[in-house]
Amino acid sequence: MAMTTGDRIKQYRIKNDMSQRDLEARIDLSQSTITRIEAGERPVKPYELSAIAMALGCPESSLMESHPLRDRVRFAARTANGKNPNPEPVRDHLLYLLEMDNYLGRALKQIQTAQ
Repeated sequence: MAMTTGDRIKQYRIKNDMSQRDLEARIDLSQSTITRIEAGERPVKPYELSAIAMALGCPESSLMESHPLRDRVRFAARTANGKNPNPEPVRDHLLYLLEMDNYLGRALKQIQTAQ
C-alpha cells in the first residue's frame, strides 16, 4: 500500500523525535489539525505542506503522496568504507537539488520572457 501524505508527515515527525505538540509549536497549525492530516481525515494545504516540510527539515516532495520528480528518481548510494549507507538523506538531498533546479529553470524562463 502506498504511503499517504499524512503517513509521510508522521514518519518524518517521528524520525525527528517530534510530538504533534512539538510540530504545533513550530508551525501555525493546531495539534488536532495535525492529527487529522496524519490520519488522512483532512487534506494538507500547499502553504501548510511548506511549513511542515521546513519544520521537519525535509523537501516538500518527500511528504507528498505523489510527486513527479520523486516518482521518477532512481539512485544508488554507497560509501567508501563499504558500510551500508542510510539512503534517506541521500534521496532527500537529491530531491532538494532537483526541485531547486526545476524552480530556478522556471524563474530563468520568466526573466527571459520579461526582457
